[in-house]
Amino acid sequence: MWLEKLGGKCAKAVCDWGVMASGDRRIAENTVVVYVRLIVTAAVGLLTSRFVLQALGASDYGLYGVVGGVIALIAVMNGSMSSTTIRFLNYEIGKPDGDPNKVFNLCQVTHIAIAVLVLIVAETVGVYYILNYLNVAPGKTGDAMFVFQVATAVTCIGIINVPYQGACVAKEKFLLIAVIDIINVLVKLGLVIVLLYYKGNALRFYALIMGVTTIISFVVYHYMCYRQWPGLVKWKLCKRLGDYKELLVFNNYILLATVALMGRTQGSNMLINFFFGTVVNAAYGIAMTLQAFVETFTVNFDTASAPQITQNVGKGDLNKASAIASRVCRICQLLSLMVVFPLFIEMELVLRFWLGTVPEHTVLFCRIMLITILVAGTGGGLLRLKDALGKIKWFMVSFAFWFLLTLPVGYVLFKMGYPPVTILVLFVLSDIISRISQLVLMKVIYRFDIKSFMKDAYVRPMMILVLMTVYVLAYWQVMVGTTAQHLLGFVMTGGIGAAMVFFLGLRRSERGKCLGYVMRYLGR
Repeated sequence: MWLEKLGGKCAKAVCDWGVMASGDRRIAENTVVVYVRLIVTAAVGLLTSRFVLQALGASDYGLYGVVGGVIALIAVMNGSMSSTTIRFLNYEIGKPDGDPNKVFNLCQVTHIAIAVLVLIVAETVGVYYILNYLNVAPGKTGDAMFVFQVATAVTCIGIINVPYQGACVAKEKFLLIAVIDIINVLVKLGLVIVLLYYKGNALRFYALIMGVTTIISFVVYHYMCYRQWPGLVKWKLCKRLGDYKELLVFNNYILLATVALMGRTQGSNMLINFFFGTVVNAAYGIAMTLQAFVETFTVNFDTASAPQITQNVGKGDLNKASAIASRVCRICQLLSLMVVFPLFIEMELVLRFWLGTVPEHTVLFCRIMLITILVAGTGGGLLRLKDALGKIKWFMVSFAFWFLLTLPVGYVLFKMGYPPVTILVLFVLSDIISRISQLVLMKVIYRFDIKSFMKDAYVRPMMILVLMTVYVLAYWQVMVGTTAQHLLGFVMTGGIGAAMVFFLGLRRSERGKCLGYVMRYLGR
């Protein structure tokens, strides 16, 4: 098989940054755009979260996390489900005789059907759960039901919007995506500032704010797609059921993984609510918000590489696709390490600046969540390559099994008296086992050279992880008292992490390329 000796070829291809192909340049350009978007949206989002916590209070904030958390997970759901659209559109674009319009319409019909299914399940199972099992303060059931209904409607709208977002990614219009997202978060910030002065039911008003921002995205994406690519998004119903088979099989497995991820996230939130109440839900919700922001440092780079990986598979250039995946996997981990350690070491300081008042359990919840981000970084590029190759059945079944297993195990441990943070420890363990399973499946299904891939993608990040762990343990032995000392420690940790990433994480040719970019920029 073509992957049998991938390690040597990958290493050679990855080392050669001196002469970048046009595809590599596009990845670099796309990455710059998505990181500008990240910086703006993260800064505004963190400020928005602080205002929301002030406006709602810990109890209502936790209640929204339980009932309306599906809104916060739209980005995760859309990202997972749009993998189908992105994969098939990119594959079709890469084929000499492809028909992207047909693929787009197949995806559109599929997502409309999924939205209808979500609506049916929410209005039956979801309503029954809220009325019979949700642990809320007296008099709050009506608010919970209102939030749930708004969340359900907006989720369905978000699902229908997925093919249009996927079309933008497939066309590599990352600047357009960045502009839309930045405008959206600014609108949300403005509405949340109004929420601070609102004298009515703040929880219901916040649910409507989340709904408005999602509807804005829906309208803008539809308008821009019809304006820029009318031939791609032109409605043309495909009546032949056989045309849907490959896409549905792929999408069903993607949906299985998405449901598993959402099931674990929301199911854990419900377990916490059942055993510990809404105040602990607030700590969990803050940890999930932190994860969403920090993880975008790796997800954005991974997303920027997806079109090139899939299009190269579509063209038949499998070695190039594998070389890109290997490099992306390593760099995703390096980005995670560079961001996670300063936050981990001074989490209390960060949360005080971010939130003002920090709910109980939040510091520990956030630190454990940062560890899950480090584990997630090990899948960068690798999972994109798996999606591009198309045989995803057992990958998704394995993923779903290990992720959902945390719920029954967590329930048993909570029954035995274990603390709330136990569920996040289970997240870390399930993520590690899931990644090992994926590597084994790559070996079995594609004869993937696991040893060579791990040497190229994991050795350098693991060296930095060990060194930074030693540094953290030594840092915590030093008596740091004042806020100024904590700030200095945060900056110093970030600088040491960045230096390790540059000198140990990057190859010599990659360091030279980075310095060349900096010198050219300064020269301008």
